[in-house]
Amino acid sequence: MFLYNLSLQPTTAISAAILGHFSGEKQQEIVVVRQQRLELWHPNTATGKISIVHSEDIFCRIRNIAQFRLTGGSKDYIMMAADTGALAVLEYNPKKKQFNTIQYHEFGRTGLRRLIPGQYVAADPRGRAVMIAGAERSKLVYIVTRDSEANLMLASPLEANKAHSICFDIVGVDVGYENPIFAAIETNYEDMDTDFTGQGLERSEKLLVYYELDLGLNHVVRKWSTPVSKTANKLIALPGSTDGPSGVLVCSEGFIEYKHAIGTTATHKVPIPRRVNPLEDKSRGLMIISSAVHRMKNAFFILAQADTGDLYKVTVEYADNTVSRVGIKYFDTIAPASTIRILRAGFLFAANADGGNHQFYQFENLGDEIDSEEYYSVDGEDTQLIELAYFQPHELSSLGLVDEIESLCPVLKSQVLNIAEEESPQIYALCGRGARSSLKIIRHGLEVSELAVSELPGTPKTVWTVKKRDADEFDDYIVVSFLDATLVLSVGEEVEEVTDSGLLNTAPTLCLNRLDGDGIVQVTPRAVRHILADGRVNEWLPPQNREINCATANNRQVVVSLSRTGGQSIYFELDSQLGVLREHEERLHIGNDATCVSLSPIPEGRLHAAFLAVGCEDQTVRVFSLDPQRCLEPLSMQAVAEVAHSIEIVDQLSTLILYMGLRNGLLMRANVDTTSGELDDTRTRLLGTRAIQLCKARINGTNAVLALSSSPWLCHAYQGRLRTTPLSYDTLDFASGFISEQCAEGVVCVSGDTLRILTIDRLDSVFNQASIPLSYTPRDFVLNDASRHFAIIESEHAHMSTSLFKRGLFESGAVENNEEAEGAVLPPEQFGLIRSKAGDWASLIRVLNPFDGESTQTIELEENTAAISIVQVSFTNHEVANPHDKFLAVGCVTSMTLKPRGFESASIRLYRWNNEGTGLELVHVTPVDDIPQALMSFNGMLLVGIGRALRLYDLGIKRLLKKAQTMVAPNTITALHPHPTSTERFFIADVQESIQLATFNQNTRNFHVILDDTLPRYITSFHVLGDGDTVIAGDKFGNLFGIRSPESVSKSLDADPTGNRLIYEKPKLGGSAYRWNSIAEYHVGDIVTSLTTCSLSAGSRPIIFYTTLLGSLQVAIPFVSQGDVDFFRSLELNMRKHRPPTSGRDHLTYRSAFMPVRSVIDGDLCEQYYMLDEEKRELVSDDVDRTQQDIFKKLEDMRSLFAF
Repeated sequence: MFLYNLSLQPTTAISAAILGHFSGEKQQEIVVVRQQRLELWHPNTATGKISIVHSEDIFCRIRNIAQFRLTGGSKDYIMMAADTGALAVLEYNPKKKQFNTIQYHEFGRTGLRRLIPGQYVAADPRGRAVMIAGAERSKLVYIVTRDSEANLMLASPLEANKAHSICFDIVGVDVGYENPIFAAIETNYEDMDTDFTGQGLERSEKLLVYYELDLGLNHVVRKWSTPVSKTANKLIALPGSTDGPSGVLVCSEGFIEYKHAIGTTATHKVPIPRRVNPLEDKSRGLMIISSAVHRMKNAFFILAQADTGDLYKVTVEYADNTVSRVGIKYFDTIAPASTIRILRAGFLFAANADGGNHQFYQFENLGDEIDSEEYYSVDGEDTQLIELAYFQPHELSSLGLVDEIESLCPVLKSQVLNIAEEESPQIYALCGRGARSSLKIIRHGLEVSELAVSELPGTPKTVWTVKKRDADEFDDYIVVSFLDATLVLSVGEEVEEVTDSGLLNTAPTLCLNRLDGDGIVQVTPRAVRHILADGRVNEWLPPQNREINCATANNRQVVVSLSRTGGQSIYFELDSQLGVLREHEERLHIGNDATCVSLSPIPEGRLHAAFLAVGCEDQTVRVFSLDPQRCLEPLSMQAVAEVAHSIEIVDQLSTLILYMGLRNGLLMRANVDTTSGELDDTRTRLLGTRAIQLCKARINGTNAVLALSSSPWLCHAYQGRLRTTPLSYDTLDFASGFISEQCAEGVVCVSGDTLRILTIDRLDSVFNQASIPLSYTPRDFVLNDASRHFAIIESEHAHMSTSLFKRGLFESGAVENNEEAEGAVLPPEQFGLIRSKAGDWASLIRVLNPFDGESTQTIELEENTAAISIVQVSFTNHEVANPHDKFLAVGCVTSMTLKPRGFESASIRLYRWNNEGTGLELVHVTPVDDIPQALMSFNGMLLVGIGRALRLYDLGIKRLLKKAQTMVAPNTITALHPHPTSTERFFIADVQESIQLATFNQNTRNFHVILDDTLPRYITSFHVLGDGDTVIAGDKFGNLFGIRSPESVSKSLDADPTGNRLIYEKPKLGGSAYRWNSIAEYHVGDIVTSLTTCSLSAGSRPIIFYTTLLGSLQVAIPFVSQGDVDFFRSLELNMRKHRPPTSGRDHLTYRSAFMPVRSVIDGDLCEQYYMLDEEKRELVSDDVDRTQQDIFKKLEDMRSLFAF
């Protein structure tokens, strides 16, 4: 088996983000880190929207990044530390739209190692040096200079190592143009390492350390250190020189303090206010997790965020660079963020760290108007414990949400189903944490925003937009054509019907376009009407008993084709001097009636389109020349599978492309040679079951084509590639591009008897998400096929439910009635859940209707009980249950602690589906002696993995009845999977020891392991393929692998399905007698959480689909021919050679991080062929022995035929 691995959606989690002018322009941009991807985002401050300018997979684990600007420079660079063991300086090239490595310095081994610098990166604010540090001991300082051509250069690194020290954070201190200083939080563990009594830990202290780079001596010295709190975790550098007092804020548990080595050494400590909560644990303080410093003219302020999501505005009062006091005030509450960044234009970007979408806010005020108390620091070195400070949280008042960037992280479980009975299946994913968790319904398609919908007095056929004058910026008319009439609507503050436009409204309109000279051409079945700027109308009438059946026009040319004439077409051209349309002296005679026509775009600097395309009844599309020297001369012809219904010629990626929409729902695409008019590189794709109507539009500043079949599709260029992507919207009949003051790049369309105005805002994601909020972190879910309702188990550790919180308020005397209790509960969607101690759990079982998002039933479990596993089961014990009854088994545990692992009790709760599958009723609860982490339906009974044991249960009246038990797993059973062809066999996943194949002996009532693995794999998810011999699995180190049973074992099990011949074989090396054979190995770089086999589009072959923890959707496509394997292996090899990753990491080494990559092609690397320049493309195509077009076609086919 050979696989082609491809990312449908890259990782959506963001671990780091920086602000800067990376394109060299005035507007700020955002660079974000998404695991192994680096992305450049452009915030549009006029609309408040964020768009992805460039996204690049650099095939390494990015540890940290920092923004860097040379002194006196206008462009920012990216200092990137990754698991490459090197520091890379990246520059964004806006012309080529890619990141370029301009400096690359290796200093250590690859991998995430605590001794190798790279975990922390800090730049000198004045652009003279950069420090990188590891988690332990190592620190390196690079002096940054310019070479003779003013290019950035890194000098040799200077070491600032400190043995037996652990680093928690570093920042660059703003000291103006004095010697650069870097601050670090460190602790020495030498005594702790040799002291087993624990006293060394108590005596240890954390230090704030200043490292100074002496530019004259080219040396780094440890200049100053001072003790800080043992809980200190973060540093915030303050502006210096003329902009501020310099120094740092040290963030610790419960308070923030100001420290600086230069000038005054006074400490200013201020408490971090906490929410008013009568049940809080006062011994636990808040921790600052992210911060941002915003500089204004002659002032600055800091926004700091605590782990609860609360934002605080921190101010520093100073005079003559001496701090007098530090103030802190509650600002607002948003989701906890891994990083926050403040833009000068008045926006705040927050990368969600708690699960959920990343958010883009606009400042509505600076918090001065908020009625919240401000707390000030206590100065002096000997500061005592500061009294706790409190505030009352409120809804967003200083920030307003203007945009969201969708994120799936973390994806905990997913299933691919088609319960909505659509053309393509939907992906149902459990995502998020806590109160911000949700069930995501993911569909393939671009998200569409609906701006307006209006009913029409009939069913329209077409719709057009047109300007009255060439100089107009916006469209003036929306023209709707019906079967026998035309409706003209004027676009202004209101859309209203007009009758004085000069357009004929008593006949349908076949074509409408603006002509140079402020004219408009309207084509009806009986006339070609030229409406001049002064209101006069010139008409051309077809011969008697003949009608115009199709037409096309641009600013200077018009072509019409007559029906029942053998394809006779008349060509008109605008007379530049007289401003009227002139019929060409020759007419085009094809021999078959034309069904559609299209003119090519007018090239820049030319007056006429060069080509005319005509679709004919004889199932051909022909291209003719419009060159004055050989006008209407045939140039090329393309045979098609069905009669063309609509054709369009557009300019995309500097190439003329002919789109052909056929009556059978096929879309064909061919390149048009701009010199000869020849057609080549033809592609075909099935879009639907209806004839395809093609309509031009402008999307994201580029030419695009809407292909309207049984569902709408968009053919557009994005990041150097042509894409054909469905729209997540209703069926459309016709569309036209629309520009107005409120809608810069919209689409006006007709669907049924409605007129609609739409916008397509985001082209960076080919998936559309619908989100259904949940209460707690979801753990697993199952589908009731009959009712099409989901049963979801949710549980949250170290938090309490709302009902328990209210009860605690009453018991503590904090409230006296239900009204006060309700008022004390904050909306969990914004403020999160209520914290509690370790071992406390809040959990529920939810029955959910995915069509309307309503929960038909929620069952809150008892206090501190958590649901951890679920399965749907039917029992064959007909004495107790009806054979048609469906049950839901839920594995539960009470007071479970995670570290160390422990619990009070465990049980299996059995529910019966009622109300036609929309509700549950409890049947009984069965206590068990260990945590039931794995459940499976097995031969009309319930198979449970309890610790190391497998236990088989049948249905009883008051509890489940134990029928069999065997200790089979080396450690703990985490998952069970049925065999696809045998009822006696199944698969077991162990928490550490990979996967086992087991069988059940009905006679002895024992379970026997037949196969196990040679490697200790920590399984997170696995799936058995249809042959029953092959397993695809993922482990917690980010690996995807395939294993297969030996041929001898497969033959023996085929002959004897019970496995009796194999179970008595002599065990080997402490395991079973047989071992799995490894057939595929691949390092994904993220934890695989769900695996399945499915077909993602109608008529496609089954593929392996999987999701990862950080939100990526990926597929592994099995090859069916050795020729494809050889081609893609050669392409991958040459891509490694000609396009090494920007990070400097060897691609083969990265994909072989734990095991040598085997039998898997990296499709993401192959698709970077699109990003190569022309010279390197030629080199790769020569080495692969294929043309560039062949390579493009192969890459596109792997996506379109099997995935998206």
